[in-house]
Amino acid sequence: MLKKLCLLVSSLLMSTVLFAQSTPPGEGPWRGVPVWFGAEFSTFNPDYGCANNSPFACWNHHLAGVASYVYANNIFKVLGVEGEARILPWGGPGFLTQSSLLAGPRLGFWRYKRFLLDGKVLLGEGRIVLRDGIPGSGYYFAYAPGLVLDYRVSHRLSARFDYEYQRWPSFKGGSTGAGGLTPNGLSFGVSYMLLR
Repeated sequence: MLKKLCLLVSSLLMSTVLFAQSTPPGEGPWRGVPVWFGAEFSTFNPDYGCANNSPFACWNHHLAGVASYVYANNIFKVLGVEGEARILPWGGPGFLTQSSLLAGPRLGFWRYKRFLLDGKVLLGEGRIVLRDGIPGSGYYFAYAPGLVLDYRVSHRLSARFDYEYQRWPSFKGGSTGAGGLTPNGLSFGVSYMLLR
């Protein structure tokens, strides 16, 4: 699953770059697709060991970590694509870590001066590691709707605020029973436009 997802993300991004080079710059409305790379700091409610899965609840159970991402906007008008890898190894209740590898479409909703608000729906794989013999460790199918607010600092640099609500429907381990797992949280980061 992980290899297939990496191949899918690579194919999508490579086709974006090739498509961007197929039209000479300065001709018509298509001037190339910018490809952004970035990194962010994340704090997530792991939805494990806490009665409330809000990103603002159970701060003593929150996991912290980092993510790297790549995205391209306006491939087809307001439609783009994004891929991300997130690892959350710090904090939390002390007996678990989570990570995810996701990719999918990104849709532009709102633009105002230097602000850009996009929605995204990513698919892929989530991983949870539970220690102390607790059942449920493993890889699970995950999907994640979210919102991304970018503030264009300069032509090639952007600050990013991201909210993501992951859903792991097949998770059955630990204290959550058979209802799945819904890790969600907030991220803050910076993006740099590498290709155009």
